[in-house]
Amino acid sequence: MGLKRAISEQYGWLTAYKLTVFTDDLLAAVVVTILLVPQCLAYALLAGLPPQLGIYASIFPLVAYAFFGSSNYLNVGPTAVISLMTAATIATLPEGTRIVSAAALALMTGGMLLVAGLFKAGFVMNFVSRPVVSAYITGAALLIIFSQAKHVLGVEVQSQTAFGMITDIISQISEINALALLTGGVAMALFVLVRKVLPLILVKSGVRAKIAKLISRMAPIVIIAAFVTLCTVFDFGGEYGLAIVGSVPAGLPPFSVPVLTAPAYENLLVPAVVIAVVAFVDSTSTAQELAARRRGRVDSNRELLGLGAANAVAGITGGYPINGSMSRSAVNFTAGGKTPMVGLLVAGFMAMTALFLTPILQNLPLSVLAGLIIVACLNLLDFGSIWRTWTYSRTDGITALATFISVLVLGVQWGVLAGVVLAMVLHVRQSLTPHMPLVGRFPGTEHYRDADRFNVETDEAVKTLRIDEGLYYANARFLEDRVASVISENPKVTDLVLMCTGVNHIDASALSSLEEINRRLKGLEIKLHLSDMQSVVRERMYRSDFLETLSGRLYFSQHDAMIALQPEPDWAQFSDHIDIH
Repeated sequence: MGLKRAISEQYGWLTAYKLTVFTDDLLAAVVVTILLVPQCLAYALLAGLPPQLGIYASIFPLVAYAFFGSSNYLNVGPTAVISLMTAATIATLPEGTRIVSAAALALMTGGMLLVAGLFKAGFVMNFVSRPVVSAYITGAALLIIFSQAKHVLGVEVQSQTAFGMITDIISQISEINALALLTGGVAMALFVLVRKVLPLILVKSGVRAKIAKLISRMAPIVIIAAFVTLCTVFDFGGEYGLAIVGSVPAGLPPFSVPVLTAPAYENLLVPAVVIAVVAFVDSTSTAQELAARRRGRVDSNRELLGLGAANAVAGITGGYPINGSMSRSAVNFTAGGKTPMVGLLVAGFMAMTALFLTPILQNLPLSVLAGLIIVACLNLLDFGSIWRTWTYSRTDGITALATFISVLVLGVQWGVLAGVVLAMVLHVRQSLTPHMPLVGRFPGTEHYRDADRFNVETDEAVKTLRIDEGLYYANARFLEDRVASVISENPKVTDLVLMCTGVNHIDASALSSLEEINRRLKGLEIKLHLSDMQSVVRERMYRSDFLETLSGRLYFSQHDAMIALQPEPDWAQFSDHIDIH
């Protein structure tokens, strides 16, 4: 029954598929393909690989994702960030092994994602915070822009870090190729104009906003075609020495398992892990965002399977690591794509491109492709997000800033790891010293707040310590120290209440600390009480004998505790009896 339900969820869209839906999917597939053709060539070159590998990675992997992924809108294939990570991985390898190493990297990445999907490890995404992802994307986009500047300027850059790239470019400032700078600069200007200005012009001319946006998305292919024509007619590549794509072999990708030595595979292990994490987080974030716009959802475990299958197929069909593209997925959504059929259609169109259109692409200037990548990456820069994170939370701000700087200094591979590890370390550090304020009551109410922040009623004999964090082995000793501090600072205390509003779990170590606190307070003739304890935590505590040995009581609410523990007033001061003796 479970298998039947899973199959229904995965392929249910096929049973209700209609011609009208196919029309929408076909239009979206055409638009996505027009955007994908130049991008897959550009990103393959960004990865330091022959351009046809970008086409190879855009055919069968899309079919694999359509059958295993959960998103109706995500378009997988070559992307800027993963291409840059691939380039960083294979740059130090012997040139003759880079192509097969890239395929092996995709196969290993896919295998890891598939295993994670089978073990339902989609929860891993929860460990990567949004500030880390945002800062990482901004840093990677800036790094990509620096890396592509060499094609626009016509110089050689060997470094893999931002400062190294800038140094290389400055050292060759006198060797800039004027034609490369001209074609790249004009191309970038045109790409920006068709994205920013063309939609406004079309809308003012009476074109519907949605149609105008689609036309602006498709316009780059016209610009690229114009530069290919110019380069062919005037022989920019031969006569003027302008770097071009060159010969792109026609034909479908070959099926073969990448063969490398065991040590070579071991060297690719860490990069494959990092690429798998980044690909999953980036793709799933995009898929969730688009699904939410249509009141839908994506299954993170199925996304692991979909991305894993796509990367594994890329590895055995001559490709390299891929993930979901933010720009192409947004185009798919905007163009009206409805189902995974879009991916299957795009794969078919890319197969036809590989068979029949590759000769047309050989005169495409690298400076134009670099301009396309730079303009695309400009839209990924989000320094405002880093600043907003910093102003809201210094801890998250430090994490975001460290991630951004790490990407620029250490490279894309180690940058994301640095961010994830730092975020987890800071979170653990914060949980080591949770907020535990003394609280008091607002006069005449049942509301209790921090005594240091509000003007509240307190009692010298009855003190309440509110715990705003789950108690576990790492912060249990801090609770002991905090209680000791409260007792030493308030010598008249006879009852201490632990207000457990924010305590969602108590592990064995924390329970031992509570037992120790209870024992110490007994020796001082101070009763320990608990209030506002969540039912899940209370039920677990009944499995121990702690509540039986508790010197005080367990109260349902803090107000119940205070009513029960406050001493009786001195009624004599209110007596109207007159002693005449």
